[in-house]
Amino acid sequence: MTKYEIYRLLHFAGIFTLLYSFGSLFIGRNYNKAAVIGHGTGLLLILVGGFGMQATHHLGFPVWLILKMVILAVFGGFIVLSKRKLIDGFTAWLLIMILALGAAYLGRFHPTFGKKKSLWENVTERIGM
Repeated sequence: MTKYEIYRLLHFAGIFTLLYSFGSLFIGRNYNKAAVIGHGTGLLLILVGGFGMQATHHLGFPVWLILKMVILAVFGGFIVLSKRKLIDGFTAWLLIMILALGAAYLGRFHPTFGKKKSLWENVTERIGM
């Protein structure tokens, strides 16, 4: 396994852990300490894996990556919404799915938003990465 594959595996493990913990946080009626631990662990794994992939490919900070970090910060704030019961389960599920799909789109297609593509983006587009 290459470094990139290890970081990608960590990133996906964090995504699965985070989304699973959201299910426990917003469905249950009581405060669930294990779900809160899963939330923090998932966020940490996503950050370590994401920044590891960024470092192995020397990406810098393109717009799509900054937007993914903003989405991750919003996911971090969802713990407050859960603890204070500010939104119900369906609304939280809808917001989480929209944000997760947005992050998946940004991570898969790396949109440039009108800027010229870098050499790395052209190469990865041609090989289908």
